[in-house]
Amino acid sequence: MTAVVLTRPQTDSERLSKALQHEGFQTRVMPLMTIEAIPPSERAVAPAISHDTLCIFISANAVRFGLPQLGPELACYPDLTVIAVGNKTRDTLAVKGIDAQVPVRADSEGLLAMPTLSAPDSREVVIVKGEGGRELLASELIRRGACVTEWACYRRCWPDVDVSELAEISAGLIFQASSGEMLSRLSELLAGEGQADLFQSPIIVPSDRVASLATEIGWTQVIRAEDASDGAFMRALKQHTQSGTDR
Repeated sequence: MTAVVLTRPQTDSERLSKALQHEGFQTRVMPLMTIEAIPPSERAVAPAISHDTLCIFISANAVRFGLPQLGPELACYPDLTVIAVGNKTRDTLAVKGIDAQVPVRADSEGLLAMPTLSAPDSREVVIVKGEGGRELLASELIRRGACVTEWACYRRCWPDVDVSELAEISAGLIFQASSGEMLSRLSELLAGEGQADLFQSPIIVPSDRVASLATEIGWTQVIRAEDASDGAFMRALKQHTQSGTDR
């Protein structure tokens, strides 16, 4: 039986692992990344929000770590335009009672294609995000005339991970890479351990951009999910296994 290697942070991977095991899949939880709040002493002051601000949450973690500071401001403007990068981020906001728009495509390119962001002119745009990441969204909105504030409220940490245990799994492997950063880290670890042959294993990614990066790195079986959500991953996995004999 094929083992599905889950690489997201521990809590996310364990949640998905339980769902997959319920469906009869074998899983291996191998978190490559941890998410930590930026300490108050290192974090910039939360940006001011007005009734005309466009507020973009770039991930579910941006909601989890950003709302404790931004929530009171958002509550002052119930009609504020809030945008979530994808369905998972939208659902995380919904739990907090905040309605959000979502793009058709769950990435920066998808956000930039939204009519709401097509001509922001001089509107204030607040992007709630983690440290680092792509600069496309902010730079393009600035080019379109928006007054952009990027506010980082969490950071990604990359612990040392022993991937040698994967060599002990006699069954085939299917890997998860929910972002370009995760894909690069996974590929680096496997190559460093002399297991670049695993690039021939199927890998499920959330977007065309990450799929292209996987191909460039040398992965030969790249499976494109609809987005980075658990549901999209499971649908892509089931479609792949049902079309072959991996399960």
